[in-house]
Amino acid sequence: MGTWQGRLGVVEFATSGSNPDTDRIVAARVAVLEGSGTELTRWDWGSDRADGIVGEVAQTLRTLLAVDIPIAIYDAAAGLTLLDRECRRRHFDALERPSPVLDPLLLDHLLEPERGGIRTLSAMAERYGVAPGSLAAGRLVLAMARRLDGTPAELHDAQRRLLEFWPVVPLDDIRVIEETQPHPAPSPRPSDTVPMFDFGDAAPREIESPTKTLPISQVPTPRSDLGPPEVSERRPAVPATMEAPAKPRRIHVAAGIVTDSAGRAVVVRKRGTTGFMQPGGKIERGESALATLVRELREELGIEVDVEETEFLGSFEAPALNEPGQTVRAEVFALMTDAPLAPGNEIDELYWLESPSDVNSVELAPLTLEVLLPLWAARRPALF
Repeated sequence: MGTWQGRLGVVEFATSGSNPDTDRIVAARVAVLEGSGTELTRWDWGSDRADGIVGEVAQTLRTLLAVDIPIAIYDAAAGLTLLDRECRRRHFDALERPSPVLDPLLLDHLLEPERGGIRTLSAMAERYGVAPGSLAAGRLVLAMARRLDGTPAELHDAQRRLLEFWPVVPLDDIRVIEETQPHPAPSPRPSDTVPMFDFGDAAPREIESPTKTLPISQVPTPRSDLGPPEVSERRPAVPATMEAPAKPRRIHVAAGIVTDSAGRAVVVRKRGTTGFMQPGGKIERGESALATLVRELREELGIEVDVEETEFLGSFEAPALNEPGQTVRAEVFALMTDAPLAPGNEIDELYWLESPSDVNSVELAPLTLEVLLPLWAARRPALF
């Protein structure tokens, strides 16, 4: 059986989804294990690091491979392909043919090719006597290596023969991912007198607050096949009495995924409503989203937010829970606290969700159900 017992790098990703061409890496962990499975060193990236996650993780893996430390990652084709796309869309150097990579998903196929069923990380950890949780993929690889003949490079080649494209699926057309490339947010408008427009609608319309900027990535690409409209196509002005009612404006809020050290997340129910949502509230004119979050969590939960420990996760939209037909646009932050929480201001009730799959215990707002719970689920493995 195998005799290799050297050091092993382990990489774990929390992602926004499973599509490598459109989804994102939102948190990451890289560690180095001794041959015994003991953690030697570790680096963690939270979602506040933005581009730093992609560039620094890629460079860390490149360095480990350069000093002959193989990389363990569960479902390498998914994780390393997403890292490749993230590097390319952000114009960082991608890992070129990373090797040796050791994937417990494929190593298990080499050890037990006839075994049926789904090879989940937790199920394999139980079969091989490895404790589940953080870095389990690395300790699982070490346990499997004891039963396999070959060096890490030879095991890499054996896995490579199982899949045509592994561990990174080639990118056929860079335009597939360039279309979703993020751009820096525009600078704040200098004055309340400068109008702001929401380009997500068919026609521009003024937004209530000048701080409500729309990410450039959401602006539709102009069609090159359309020339300027003919004069005859221009519609005459409609008398004010005949104008259609204005479309409802977005409700712009700051929302927090507030968790405790046990990994639970709190949701709140406002007075006179039946549904629960993430704590937070509307952004006032001239107020930043972070300032709103600090103010709202003080009023609603009675806690003081440590802005240095708060991570910005992005802007998201969903139907409003208590305003039928309207949309809520949320600037979403994440933070962890073990401070005692007490409902205040307009909050009638607090409720702790035990996990992201806890979706039936109380009525949840669309933003919480459709956006924030998946975000929480993606981040949770790297944090708890």
